[in-house]
Amino acid sequence: MHTAEIARRLGVTPLIASHAPIENREGLEHCDFRVDASPLGVLWQQTQLPRIDADVLWGPHGTLPVAWRKPSVATVHDFTSITMPGRHRLKTILSFNLFISTSLGNASRIACVSRAVADEAMRGFAVPSWKIELVPNGVDAFFSPGDSKGDYLLYAGTLEPRKGIDLLLAAWHSLPMPRPRLILCGDAGWRTRVPDGVEVTGYVTRERLRELYRGALAFVYPSRYEGFGIPPLEAMACGAPVIATRTGAIPEFAEGAAVLIPPSDYDALREALVRVIRDAELRRELRIAGPERASAWSWDRGASAMRTLLAEAVR
Repeated sequence: MHTAEIARRLGVTPLIASHAPIENREGLEHCDFRVDASPLGVLWQQTQLPRIDADVLWGPHGTLPVAWRKPSVATVHDFTSITMPGRHRLKTILSFNLFISTSLGNASRIACVSRAVADEAMRGFAVPSWKIELVPNGVDAFFSPGDSKGDYLLYAGTLEPRKGIDLLLAAWHSLPMPRPRLILCGDAGWRTRVPDGVEVTGYVTRERLRELYRGALAFVYPSRYEGFGIPPLEAMACGAPVIATRTGAIPEFAEGAAVLIPPSDYDALREALVRVIRDAELRRELRIAGPERASAWSWDRGASAMRTLLAEAVR
């Protein structure tokens, strides 16, 4: 999402190179595409990508080709494959962990999606502060408040251990009856088992996701760690009362406009669920505060920062 939203707003015609076909090109009609088929993305990145002629290379997922010698910008979303290796597949760990240190050292400039990630880069890899610029994620005007009000709790995102789905399921199951329905919206990840009685939607369209955000009694995002945390921001923009963890950029955009709890804290999560479900006035306040706060976090803001960063890298 970050790559597409930023690329479509750069004001130039970027060449988007990939090792596999890009099926969804919505909003990228002005971009050029190049596909050099390869069974492994990391193999393509390290052997074929350096052969492409470009003024500046943007690595939107943190790593860069070791052999690249021209200006470059690396975007870092998080370091969880290093700090939480048990929550990632082996191919992700190898492709990121083997090259991230060299990439951060070789990059002309580094874009971090949040202050929390920037601090990790400086602390863990001794990246100088002058090299880093914040290029945050955002939300567009499509996600906006609506009139629908539902009777369900909603989670949106990949269903995987890092997202705290196990805590959410346990806390929801402990709620006194009659409890709200629980809807988990997103692609199936790994190592996550969902019990009977919970609705799992799988992938949904943007239109359906907006409808779900608007209708939620509360949006719950109990992630153990985030580099940024886009779903809570989208939910706030749609007027959903949000319960989320203090991780990544979530406190940066949600403090005072959502109910924030410590990561991995079951008791705090359950208490927040009970509070929001029972307190209609609190839900009303959050429905007002959320869209107002989210309006300051547009994708245009991130794209403007990236344009400046790419120009600085070339200079």
